[in-house]
Amino acid sequence: MNFRKRPTALVTFLVLALLTLSTSILSSSAVITETLDPVLFAAGDITNCSRTQDESTAQILDNQAGTVVTLGDNAYPDGTSDQFNTCYEPTWGRHKDRTNPSPGNHDYHVAGAAGYFTYFGDKATPQEPGCTANCLGYYSYNLGDWHIVALNSEIDHTALSPQVQWLRADLAANPNVCTLAYYHKPRFSSGQHGSNTGMQAVWQALYDNGVDVVLNGHDHLYERFAPQDALGQSDPENGIREFIVGTGGASLYSFPTILPNSEVRENTTWGVLKLTLHPTGYDWEFLPIAGQTFTDSGTTNCSGAAVTPTVTPTATPDVSPTPTEVPSPTPTPTDTLTPTPSLIPTETPIVTPTPTLEPSPTPTPTLEPSPTPTATPFNTPTPTPSPAPQIFSNSFESGDLSGWTSSITDAGDLSVTGTAALVGSYGMQAVLDDNKSIYVTDETPFAETQYNSRFYFDVNSLTMAKNNSHIILNGYTGSTNKLIVRLILRKTATVYQLQAKILNDSN
Repeated sequence: MNFRKRPTALVTFLVLALLTLSTSILSSSAVITETLDPVLFAAGDITNCSRTQDESTAQILDNQAGTVVTLGDNAYPDGTSDQFNTCYEPTWGRHKDRTNPSPGNHDYHVAGAAGYFTYFGDKATPQEPGCTANCLGYYSYNLGDWHIVALNSEIDHTALSPQVQWLRADLAANPNVCTLAYYHKPRFSSGQHGSNTGMQAVWQALYDNGVDVVLNGHDHLYERFAPQDALGQSDPENGIREFIVGTGGASLYSFPTILPNSEVRENTTWGVLKLTLHPTGYDWEFLPIAGQTFTDSGTTNCSGAAVTPTVTPTATPDVSPTPTEVPSPTPTPTDTLTPTPSLIPTETPIVTPTPTLEPSPTPTPTLEPSPTPTATPFNTPTPTPSPAPQIFSNSFESGDLSGWTSSITDAGDLSVTGTAALVGSYGMQAVLDDNKSIYVTDETPFAETQYNSRFYFDVNSLTMAKNNSHIILNGYTGSTNKLIVRLILRKTATVYQLQAKILNDSN
């Protein structure tokens, strides 16, 4: 009897010991979970009721815990209250309570971005509780050991603007080891919109205060840059690393010109960027939607961290699109486009140099009215210029528009960039995304012998009735406001034509 009882008692003891050990493990696990570093998810250019990719990116967030930030252009095409409630709310809207948004230019198609500010409420402009239109839209907060700044690229952001002055004061008051900023329009981009020189004052303020990461949208693609200084030069020790994540759901863009510090690019995959924010560094990982495979991941230290030098990315995949990758869908036009010698291709962007005019009284901006969705990056052919001097070299080579007697900017869409140059180092870039005209005035038209420009637009994004036309370029004389040159897209019957009209000397 006694012999038999001893094993029973021993077994009981072992079971109790294992139960005690299991309880201890579970308790330790719970403590670890509470102290995990915070995670931030980001994407821009998100919802449109005519597309499905926004629902796919929202599903990524469904299975992830963390803070969500938006990088502008939240509800296409115009940021109306109806589009926020009908398109954004059923998808990304289910994560609204943990979202800290920023606005984009499409959100401002409604006066004062009233749809955006009304939908997000105080989360979009916490400095002005109850504001629903023409609000500041910039603010900051802390996430773990990181200081986070959300900016508004659609209002005044020049060096002396209230926003940039607030930014400098905010960063000075929060000298965290690691800092991140996000807003819509990128200072540097290899995409169709290109580098936005209007954001220079913001980038300078961020660089001067040791910001580590900047997140942007606007160009519908994914691009990661090496750390750069205020002039866009490589600066591994103190530079800012920029991510463009315009992959929230809108149609994807191409890469006309690759910038020197661009490390990874992808324009056939939708997804969300995941950042894990450690006390002295961060991990990044691009999460693709279901059915797509591209990813990009790595880890590095913050520039202010007193630790070892920057760690190289743990994995930098080959992201050059191949024919086997999932292409960007092309919107279906109302009428089938029938190619003819005078027609515009329906899938491949075109580069159209304007004809030589002698003399030409009106400058020709480089236009990008409608982004062109494409599955494969293309190299933009550069027209071979004649020996004539560069047009407007008195101002463009200085890198700004200060030499012009008059100019109109549409929310900063008129700029001087290197990517727009056909001759020389700089050119004027105009990005059109609405029906507002933007231009500069040439006071000495007879000093130039030719005008060069190139255009990108997507005919599949247009709905035109028979005999309607879409004006791509108008050129006027300054003295009489007489139209002397016009480039139009015209629909005749069931085909589209590109037509150029020029007024001769005898009218």
